Amino acid sequence: MNGMPDSLDNQIGLFFIVRSKLLLHNCKLAEGEPYGDFLNYPISHDKVWREQYQEKYYVDFDYYPRGRIVYNKAKQHYILYYDGCVENEVREMQSRFLANTCQISRDEHYQCHKCNAGYVI
Repeated sequence: MNGMPDSLDNQIGLFFIVRSKLLLHNCKLAEGEPYGDFLNYPISHDKVWREQYQEKYYVDFDYYPRGRIVYNKAKQHYILYYDGCVENEVREMQSRFLANTCQISRDEHYQCHKCNAGYVI
């Protein structure tokens, strides 16, 4: 997939998939924001989109499929939350972690305009 590093170990972040292109924003675990038992990327999808992509694509941040990579400190593994319409891309991302360290989970919070029946353009 376009724009993905060889390894995602020791990384958390958020991503968008726009026209089959991965737009990944990530940081090292040490730079993550604590959230209970988790480490989370410190910037929101909305803010990243407004600052870097709004003027290029002219749609809201939730128009395209997106997701998030978090780290569960208690269980010592990653969770990759994603929009259901990009499962193939997410499985490719999952393969960039060491064996059995990244669980994937569909999350309705990350629905794009195609997956969200109530989305208003």
